[in-house]
Amino acid sequence: MDKPKVAIVKTGEMKGNAEFMPPIKKYRRYAEDVDAIEAAVAKAMELTLGSVDNLIKPGQNVLIKPNLAFNAPPESYAVVDPRTVEAVTRYFKQNSKAGRVVVGDNPSLGKHVGRANIAFKTSGMEEAARLGGADEVIYFDEQPTVDVDVPTGKAFKKYKVFKPFLDADVVINLPKMKVHLAKTVTLGLANWQGIGPNYHPSQDGIDGKGLHMWQQGQHRNDINAKVVDEYRIRKADWTIIDGVIAMEGQGPHAGEPVEMNMIVAGVDTVAVDAVAGWVMGFETDEISAIRMAYTEGLGERRMDYIDHVGVDPASVRRFFRRANNDPVGMYAGLDVFTQQSCPGCYVNIRGALDSFVISGIDFNEFRNKVGDCVFVSGGLPDFDPEFARGKTLFVIGDCWEYFPTSENIRQAIELAKEVIYRPGCTPVYIFSQINGDLQGLYNQAMAGD
Repeated sequence: MDKPKVAIVKTGEMKGNAEFMPPIKKYRRYAEDVDAIEAAVAKAMELTLGSVDNLIKPGQNVLIKPNLAFNAPPESYAVVDPRTVEAVTRYFKQNSKAGRVVVGDNPSLGKHVGRANIAFKTSGMEEAARLGGADEVIYFDEQPTVDVDVPTGKAFKKYKVFKPFLDADVVINLPKMKVHLAKTVTLGLANWQGIGPNYHPSQDGIDGKGLHMWQQGQHRNDINAKVVDEYRIRKADWTIIDGVIAMEGQGPHAGEPVEMNMIVAGVDTVAVDAVAGWVMGFETDEISAIRMAYTEGLGERRMDYIDHVGVDPASVRRFFRRANNDPVGMYAGLDVFTQQSCPGCYVNIRGALDSFVISGIDFNEFRNKVGDCVFVSGGLPDFDPEFARGKTLFVIGDCWEYFPTSENIRQAIELAKEVIYRPGCTPVYIFSQINGDLQGLYNQAMAGD
């Protein structure tokens, strides 16, 4: 069996990066940057498939699915670089015989932090897609869904999938190169998060067996199995990872940019992710989704069994700073108790607090005006309810009520100054919601002075 080909192609220096990177952090489009990225895309296609005609037949409908992620601007570094979106769109529009080339996605937390319509505009991707000649920008969350059976699924057996994703003849997977609190990295496999609607924390997304079928279920320790199940529904026809400016640290939303000036591309998404993850300093078996997808026969992860074309991976390898997913003791005055919490609440509390701390509010002033906050989730056998006396108490998730120690939290609720409930299993939306809650507490305290 032939080895899957994965290409690494350097774009060269990007003129706009000087302003895009800190300390300026201002995105500006330069035509020569888009040209350079498009040239890299063309080279990657030549190296992996020989010709775009080997991928797209005359008249076919092509969907480019970027990593829209959140309602976030380019300067967040959490979304695909608009220059890359424009370059990829223009390449397929001008060099293939496609009948239509469209760009579409649904942001992972779209229900809570901006629908696709808003997120596409905020990210700069909509304008970029149109500059690239896209025939349409599709807001997936405004489209009908199709119920799909996933008989070999490990996390779920059914899934709702946006119809444009299934209807496309060719799907181009366009993720961002970045680290992730829960997934280690988020690349091509994880980009399939956008193929289904956001249902959470309502019960609309739960089937008769109590299994979350849609996007925001399975964010506990089963998140990577969920990602692999999503990929079972339909494989990408070509994956191209935007590594022009990548993200390390507290990804996927609060990390720092890394100037890599490269793309990584190939037909086998698992192999593309494996190479990109390795370039980021990770071994391929420590990235759960890649490991699981390989074990399930969905692609290759072993570096020795991949045909590396273009730039040698070893020559561009950089050890990215990994995300720290532990919220306990991280920020003074934001006290977290999660003794028997699954990774879902654990990780999302940390992500939510990171969002707040980088929001620009003076943290010392927040503590002076609002006071300390306490966050609890899961079973807490050693939790003293007195910890919450006179403080703002956040009760996260659903499962605390099922532990024998639930009385500890109920007593804390009685002692707290204010209680904010954020239910769900797992409550992914708190990534944004708690940040908003904390800012609301601060604004309310300032208004009362």
